Amino acid sequence: MKKFLTVAIFVMLCVNTFAQKGDVAVGANFSYGTEIKNIGFGVKGQYNFTNALRAELSGDYFLKKDGLSMWDVNLNLHYLFPISEKLKVYPLAGVTFTNWKYDFSSICGDYYYDDYYYDDYDDSDDSVSKFGANLGGGIQYNLTRNLVINAEVKYQLINSFDQLVVGVGLAYKF
Repeated sequence: MKKFLTVAIFVMLCVNTFAQKGDVAVGANFSYGTEIKNIGFGVKGQYNFTNALRAELSGDYFLKKDGLSMWDVNLNLHYLFPISEKLKVYPLAGVTFTNWKYDFSSICGDYYYDDYYYDDYDDSDDSVSKFGANLGGGIQYNLTRNLVINAEVKYQLINSFDQLVVGVGLAYKF
């Protein structure tokens, strides 16, 4: 029994080793977040473990609106399903680390009234950082052998800061 398990594990490791694709891609993406209610932009790096399984590390910055800005770092796994030679769809699952920053002075600010100066929040700001999970899916189209466009929808499950993020991106494969 021990020999059988040893051989089975060895075979699985060999199959996994031969299946590794090793493709690497870098790119840029533009997004819209429903909780922050603004657009964002970011960069991403991808590594294909196999033809079907890929990891993506990405970072996004969402522009300030009404005193609120946000950035996130995501690590997601994609499982690619080929629809045609150039078209693939994928579900995604992963983790996110986000930082939400509130700039109170841009919301209320300082003001004068009746020759008195009021400093409402002393130009203060506050930030909150949280971990969460990503669930979603996407579609990618190979424009050329090395150039890929994609569209993606993911839901970020973050305590008190859940949001849907819709994005489009462009990547170059090496």
